[in-house]
Amino acid sequence: GDKAYEHPVGTGPFRLLQWRRSSLIVLGRNPDYRERTYDAEPAADDEEGQAIAAQFKGRRLPMLDRVEVSIIEENQPRWLAFLNAEIDGVVTKAGSLPLEFANLAMPGGHLAPHLARRGIQGVRALNPDTILTLFNMEHPVIGGLAPDKVALRRAISLAYDTDREIRIARRGQAVPAQSPLSPFTTGYDPAFKSEMSDFSPARAKAVLDLYGYVDRDGDGWRERPDGTPLVFELTTATEQIYRTFDELWRKSLAAVGIRSRFTVGQWADQLKQARAGKLMAWTLGSTAEIPDGQNVLSRWYGPQSGSQNLARFKLPAFDAVYERMQQLPNGAERDALFLEAKRLAVAYMPYKTHVHRYGSDLWHPWLLGYRKPLFWSDWWQWVDVDPALRERLRP
Repeated sequence: GDKAYEHPVGTGPFRLLQWRRSSLIVLGRNPDYRERTYDAEPAADDEEGQAIAAQFKGRRLPMLDRVEVSIIEENQPRWLAFLNAEIDGVVTKAGSLPLEFANLAMPGGHLAPHLARRGIQGVRALNPDTILTLFNMEHPVIGGLAPDKVALRRAISLAYDTDREIRIARRGQAVPAQSPLSPFTTGYDPAFKSEMSDFSPARAKAVLDLYGYVDRDGDGWRERPDGTPLVFELTTATEQIYRTFDELWRKSLAAVGIRSRFTVGQWADQLKQARAGKLMAWTLGSTAEIPDGQNVLSRWYGPQSGSQNLARFKLPAFDAVYERMQQLPNGAERDALFLEAKRLAVAYMPYKTHVHRYGSDLWHPWLLGYRKPLFWSDWWQWVDVDPALRERLRP
């Protein structure tokens, strides 16, 4: 029934031994796991990969007997737990280095000398993810394909200062996103530039004026073309960092005469509301799970409305591109379709894409064989721990 997720059943390298909700997950070696050995083919110029492959080649997987995953929600305790060697690493996705400590630990993207002297290792790389704000395409104020509604969404995008978000809220740990496609996926082109990342309050005001979003009563705030109030309603979260994001939105929109209102709630409840089409706008992250970029484009695909397509965007031209793409192998023709999909996504703006985030992982020298994963999270089976080294080097 509705408790199925509490009783995992599988055939993987580990099995669940203990689970304290929101606190601890303990995994143990699965004695019935099929016979597999460590085998890798790193590139010839990948010295680190070659060394790891030579060290572990032929070892039975998994190499660890036990994995303990500590759920530490607050950033400072997680950082201190790592510095005190209470955990072996802060790695992958939500467990990676907290933003407020990124420049302290990895200034300029390189490991700080005081950590290197302890033998700590670190790596920073772009994640295959995109932060985006969805606009509900069925919302009476902001949705639809009519020219004035498209103009409103594009004006809101132009009014928002993405570079300021990167500098202030994200501590420089991101780059502007120009399209839906995530780094390291097919269709992503680091040279592609679009209006998606442009910051131009002057152009935003001009677009709003042209399509009738003007201040009719002189109170400093714009009304809709029919004279009713224009209010941008953004659903947001309780964490401290979202207050910074909300303030960036408020200031950006106020500068072009648009009121804003923020509704705070829990992510799970917001997801249900988004799927039901009850939110006007919501900011969330989208992470690529596989290297094929088409998987990410399902958020723009009409038949996925209410599921992956939380914006409920329905454009026959985009759907035709998406469906044709499914039938083609990677190559020039499919690349051209990716380009067309990106252009349509920017033109109609059902989502405002913000940034691709950097992820910084740190680990102690006794965690052996770790490499930053991109599209998978079950990396525990590929690493080992040296307990003697841990005891000798632990503070």
